[in-house]
Amino acid sequence: MKRLLIAILLACITAGVAYALFLRTCPETRRFDCEIKWLSYKLALSPEQTERIRAIHLKHCPSMNGLGTQVKTCGDPALKDKLVQACGQSTDRLIQEVQAELTAEQRVAYAALLEARGQQKQSVPVSGQSR
Repeated sequence: MKRLLIAILLACITAGVAYALFLRTCPETRRFDCEIKWLSYKLALSPEQTERIRAIHLKHCPSMNGLGTQVKTCGDPALKDKLVQACGQSTDRLIQEVQAELTAEQRVAYAALLEARGQQKQSVPVSGQSR
């Protein structure tokens, strides 16, 4: 009986380690970690701020990414508008929560990063539209 329990425990530990390794090597996780490190560098975040902002992104990004995927595949214009609005609201909540963790100086730098990103996205034509 003890051997069975030990075998089950070892199997659970092995599965946990394998899952942790998978998450670390997953391209999306790497990209996400790179984005957080970049943001930390650009805003000169403290380690504590970096962790809190990482947690905020982990909280909001799955729903934002899911909504973004639905927007791309949605054929109904009315539903697409609602999805775009929901995605925008989720993004606004993320931005507000991140700003709450920043100093006044960091908020100015963050606003500049967001503005530059917005201009970058606007310069890419949306399918069916010209610049």
